[in-house]
Amino acid sequence: MKRTLNTALLVLSLAGIFAQSTHAGIATPNGIFKISLAVGNNFIATPFARSEEGVGTITAQTGSTLTVSPISGPISYVEDAYGSEASEPYILEILDGEWIGYSAPITSNTPSTITLPSGAPSTLVGAKYAIRLDWTVESFFGAASSSNLTAANLDDGDDVSYADQIRLMGDTGTLGLAYFRVLTGGTYKWFNESEQDASKARLPFGKGIFVKALTAKDIVLSGISRGSRTRMDIVGGKKINLLANPVPFAVKLSDSGMSISPGTSVSNADNLRIWNGTGWTSYWRNATGRWTGPSNADATEVTIPAGSAFLIKRNSGRGDLKGSSALKFAAATVAP
Repeated sequence: MKRTLNTALLVLSLAGIFAQSTHAGIATPNGIFKISLAVGNNFIATPFARSEEGVGTITAQTGSTLTVSPISGPISYVEDAYGSEASEPYILEILDGEWIGYSAPITSNTPSTITLPSGAPSTLVGAKYAIRLDWTVESFFGAASSSNLTAANLDDGDDVSYADQIRLMGDTGTLGLAYFRVLTGGTYKWFNESEQDASKARLPFGKGIFVKALTAKDIVLSGISRGSRTRMDIVGGKKINLLANPVPFAVKLSDSGMSISPGTSVSNADNLRIWNGTGWTSYWRNATGRWTGPSNADATEVTIPAGSAFLIKRNSGRGDLKGSSALKFAAATVAP
């Protein structure tokens, strides 16, 4: 069964397929989107971000700690409201300038500073930022008590194979532990395969999500249509990267802005692979940069479907694309 993905409703009338390259909109429009899961393997994406909790400007930087001047939302932040002690994970997204589209989890904060993990860009002063809640298993697929994902009844001795399975791709190029819905002690919960609470497990924006569904079903999402390109870190060395189409409309390969390394054939170029319902179809950029598909056919008009994930696999010997060299998905905001 072929998976279908479509926009169920756009709350506002929206236009413009690309954002300006040096500025992202603030208070971007809300929308609702439906993803239809087929029985078996599905590779899906988060086409929306969660709403801004606060917006401001970065005025100074020491290592990964940013001194900030809020513009909207709280004018002075509550200590550790957005860090590792918060009940849900938060991210900081850069909205303009050199690092537009960069995002990272917030590890801690004070009333006037935000700290990111080590390795954050060192030239963020002057950039505008947004603080957002990150997607989690619970916020994406619904509360365990009401989600329509199939649950394993642990009280009856079921294991993960009796449930719909949610997985992310790790930095090693392999799928991580499954998250799944369970019934235990008469209560529905989100667990991982170690039977630990997974309700707040992050589903990072820009990452693809693998769902193995036992029955066909729909997931309805609501969120914010971002006005920014998306930076995506890529692990090299022929490892698999499962990434997301981060906008709620289909994007042509030629409009995506993704400059993966070209080659004379699929075997010596970086590969972008799109799920066709039963397997992966490979596309690459030829020596002139033109997107190319099977039998060397022109793939300029091929699209990454809305709400779907895709794979990037670098050719042997090519390293990571991270930081300033991260892959940039240029399409932003919504289709006209």
